Amino acid sequence: MTAVRIAVVSDTHLTPRAPAFADNWTAARAWIDTVAPDLAVHLGDITADGEHDSLELEAARALFDGVGPSMRFLPGNHDIGDNPIAPGVVPEHPVDPLRLADYRRVFGPDRWSVRAGVWQIIGLNAQLLGTDGEEEEAQFRWLDDELARGTGPVVLMLHKPLFRNGPGDAEAHGRYVPSAPRRRLLVALAARELRLVLSGHVHQSRRLAVGPVEHVWVPSTACCLPDAIQERLGDKVVGVALLELDDRSHRVECLTPPGVVRHNILDQPQIYPKYAELRATLGDRAALP
Repeated sequence: MTAVRIAVVSDTHLTPRAPAFADNWTAARAWIDTVAPDLAVHLGDITADGEHDSLELEAARALFDGVGPSMRFLPGNHDIGDNPIAPGVVPEHPVDPLRLADYRRVFGPDRWSVRAGVWQIIGLNAQLLGTDGEEEEAQFRWLDDELARGTGPVVLMLHKPLFRNGPGDAEAHGRYVPSAPRRRLLVALAARELRLVLSGHVHQSRRLAVGPVEHVWVPSTACCLPDAIQERLGDKVVGVALLELDDRSHRVECLTPPGVVRHNILDQPQIYPKYAELRATLGDRAALP
């Protein structure tokens, strides 16, 4: 098998209100054009505020026209709303069924499975996990069917990491897949040979080996958050990832393409106004290390 190369990006946070983030995406797209991958994937948070404004979804989609021979997308919390971190906990901006429909209209399926040689790559909508509705059940039924029909090792892609340090983590946090659907997901995947999990959302790059499975957090192309408002678990860098698959192994490299600038989210109050006052309060601690 000739190695299959897949360009992976995440958390572009595109909006007409953030030309700096659009410039970073332009630089990341130039890198994709140079690499000429077999497939490109976006792990979610395509937009800065698509969960409130469907026009942001449409404006962002135009920036991906013609990327590579093929591109697949997954939704993030800033695209369609968020899932609850635990039963009975209502998120600030819950998943909006209308926005999910808008997402599917603009970007296509929010779950998918593709073959890459002997590998099966599965993309899931992490924002449905823990919502306890028909959409989540339909996704689990679809996953069971895809795993039963497929063969070979599996790569899982989704917006949120499955956990902080391991599958037994009890921490309830918006950063991770909630514990109950995580257990159900891992039981389903146990029927196959899961080798790699790629996620975004955290705006950090991190590698974590749990048994035979490698978990890689793909950094944002847009920005990082200072330590004063987000704990450091990996490397606070911006960039992209290149996944290479052959008959026996996988390789993931996270890198910062030329022209992709490490912006501070606190320097973009026009996108998220809540950060404007916070930046003034933090003083020197508002800077990126």
